[in-house]
Amino acid sequence: MKKATMATYMPVLSKVIESTEKMGEQMNPGFEKIRQAVDTDAIAKMVPAEFNDIQMEFTDGTEQYQKNLQQLKQAAVPARLIGKHRNLLAAYEAYTTACAAMTASLKIADQTVDVAAFNQAEKDQEAAMTHVSNDVQRIMTMVM
Repeated sequence: MKKATMATYMPVLSKVIESTEKMGEQMNPGFEKIRQAVDTDAIAKMVPAEFNDIQMEFTDGTEQYQKNLQQLKQAAVPARLIGKHRNLLAAYEAYTTACAAMTASLKIADQTVDVAAFNQAEKDQEAAMTHVSNDVQRIMTMVM
């Protein structure tokens, strides 16, 4: 078995982080529309096609996060980073789960939002992303 090196690990980590940032930027406008509609109790007033598009975008984003998680799980991790990588994995998995929960809170059939689930998913995403960011920073510090 080939020894895990920084040269093989860091590109995987960089790709996952870049993909996560890009997907977040793509989904943010849809999130903001849903957040505003939830805050003003205007979900029912949204154009059904727009609501459906946002839900599909969230589904696509969640699928990308799940692919990223698999890449992290399959990455060959240098021995000195194993503990930090496990922390990152746990945080990224929590983030992916929270994204899936937010997606599930959008009900296309009757164009409603499970507001409690949506709000909790938002809080969980923020907390998990804070951990992801901190874990990535710790890994980068160890590499430098």
